[in-house]
Amino acid sequence: PMFVLASASRARHALLCNAGISHNIIVSDVDEQKIKNTDIKKLVQTLSCKKAESVFFKLLYELKKEQSGPNHLAVLGCDSLLEFKGQVYGKPINAEEAISRWKLMSSNTGIIHTGHCLIYKKPFCEKNKVNKPFDFLEGVVSTKVRFSRVSNIEIEEYVNTGEPIKCAGGFSLEGLGGSYIDGLEGCYSNVIGLSLPWLRKALVQSKI
Repeated sequence: PMFVLASASRARHALLCNAGISHNIIVSDVDEQKIKNTDIKKLVQTLSCKKAESVFFKLLYELKKEQSGPNHLAVLGCDSLLEFKGQVYGKPINAEEAISRWKLMSSNTGIIHTGHCLIYKKPFCEKNKVNKPFDFLEGVVSTKVRFSRVSNIEIEEYVNTGEPIKCAGGFSLEGLGGSYIDGLEGCYSNVIGLSLPWLRKALVQSKI
């Protein structure tokens, strides 16, 4: 079986490695800026599916051309955004934005929404039957994040490390940012970039 993560995220890669899920990484070429939706859950779901589709159909084309490859092929696309007081927070564009966000988030709560899309090739497809040679599973997992009370000096020191600029919501739970999180309600790995419980159930359902 061939399992592919359609993401450049080191955090997602590490989650899969730690969970013992062997995988390849192929980054999608989706322009995320072109995809808009005022509903944050629909937005992360659309983004995750676009990423997965982009990689899956390229791979399918290559395998067809070579007339080889695995019977089982699955591609996982994910996208995470932070919902905070009705606003959508992706990665901060610069240090100033990260600082101003953290001043608002201090002592407050937000919700990390992660869209997941698993597209997989079915191992057998009878030609006489009208059925697709592939299928997909999708879902959004949401986790509430309680931010600590953080002083302005701590915020500036944290932002100066450069970590918040690289992360959706402006923090990394598994990195330095973990010190500034008081607690979570929901799936832990979802805040890092993908829900391992969701993926486990999807892999069982897809029979990969």
